Amino acid sequence: MSVHILGIRHHGPGSAKNVKDFLEKTKPDIILVEGPPEADPLIQWVHHKELKPPVAILVYQPDDLQQSFFYPHAEFSPEWQAMLYARKNNIHIRFMDLPIGHHIALEKEKREQLLKEQESKATNEQGDDVDASLNNNTEPNNEATAEFELTIKKDPISYLAEVAGYDDGEKWWEHMFEHRHNSEQVFDAVTEAMQVLRETVAPKEDRRELLREAWMRKTIRQAEKEMFRNIAVICGAWHAPALVNMPKPKDDNDLLKGLPKVKVDCTWIPWTYSRLSFYSGYGAGIESPGWYDHIWHHPFDDGTRWMAKVAKLLRKQQMDTSVAHVIEAVRLAESLAYLRNLNKAGLEELNEATRTVLCNGENLLMGLIHDDLIVSNRIGEVPIEIPKPPLQVDIERLQKKLRLPATADWKDYTFDLRKDTDLERSIFLHRLLLLDIKWGEQQDTTGKGTFKESWRLQWNPSLSIDIIEKGNWGNTVAEAAEKFVIKKANEATS
Repeated sequence: MSVHILGIRHHGPGSAKNVKDFLEKTKPDIILVEGPPEADPLIQWVHHKELKPPVAILVYQPDDLQQSFFYPHAEFSPEWQAMLYARKNNIHIRFMDLPIGHHIALEKEKREQLLKEQESKATNEQGDDVDASLNNNTEPNNEATAEFELTIKKDPISYLAEVAGYDDGEKWWEHMFEHRHNSEQVFDAVTEAMQVLRETVAPKEDRRELLREAWMRKTIRQAEKEMFRNIAVICGAWHAPALVNMPKPKDDNDLLKGLPKVKVDCTWIPWTYSRLSFYSGYGAGIESPGWYDHIWHHPFDDGTRWMAKVAKLLRKQQMDTSVAHVIEAVRLAESLAYLRNLNKAGLEELNEATRTVLCNGENLLMGLIHDDLIVSNRIGEVPIEIPKPPLQVDIERLQKKLRLPATADWKDYTFDLRKDTDLERSIFLHRLLLLDIKWGEQQDTTGKGTFKESWRLQWNPSLSIDIIEKGNWGNTVAEAAEKFVIKKANEATS
């Protein structure tokens, strides 16, 4: 029986390639992936032709929608490549992280305990005067919430980067792993490095992390018990040593015994590259998803393809950008890499060359390149057949019917309300505003007549939570808006 622990970087194209190569070579009979077990049924959709990353698994508590978590996946995410491999080859795959139902319940307990301690302390120290001030406070939970919210610890990778002389962990990882095309023993090296980090600079043990790793080990033991002989385990690099050095099963079982739990639901939702920079779900975020997408699809690019994309973008802005500019910029990037003792020009070198040669030192144009290429405005797609709340299905139906696609960047529309389609579009967008689903903003219009409306639309993945919440008022946009407005009118005091 073999258990292979593959420590990866979430949303790392180098890690994704290494995972893909390893799975194709080793051919495991089950894959265990860091992620919420409640979402196991969603994996069946991964090979669907209309599920196009970036997408995210949304896990939420139906009776308390503020408790929601997003698990984003890009095409270059190692977890996505693992799921894709499993679906294409029809082998078993499961998520193995601590269930979100336990996590939400534990966080609620922690929050309530913190509030009790604060109230008790306030009463003891200041007596009735404090009680009066607490009663007058319109936001009594702010301090507790601020203390309770997840704080982002220092990325363990940054410690290794500092030792190697880098001031940026992402840059170090890119040069050490994303540009490396020989994946032999890379996972052993990652595990060894993380083991040293955990022994030397590990933060104070966090109960949630202990529970997560105990559950991961429990899932591995369950796979062994089910007689799987070749098990591949894909987890964040930090967790790898905890899964290699397994304690006694009793220790983990005692730790996990009696955990509280709440009911949660899951679905796939479209995600955007700009949102991949947020720390959510895995606690991972990346600064340059557009660049990572490029090196996933063109791992051997010496910078020429990338610089051609930059030139194309600048030409759209009426900038005089020739082939000679591109050649000189690539040469400068290669020279910078050589001077810095790097085997290949990375994003930093390409950016410096772009600013010098193509942008004449102007940072304004670099901002455009950052937004359009380095981050990118890509948005994913989700099949309409995937189980979703009825209100969301109706919104997607109307978006398609009225030709108002959800886009990651701002899109401007001017409607002529004398035309039937434009009038329907206006009614649809006004109803969403009545429901506090803020996909569009109405803009001022110029000229005579009252038949024109201008709108700016930009889709935000977090709108999915608003849609689920407003689904309590009706299964269609028209029904929900009507009932919600009647409710607000009944509560109005003026």
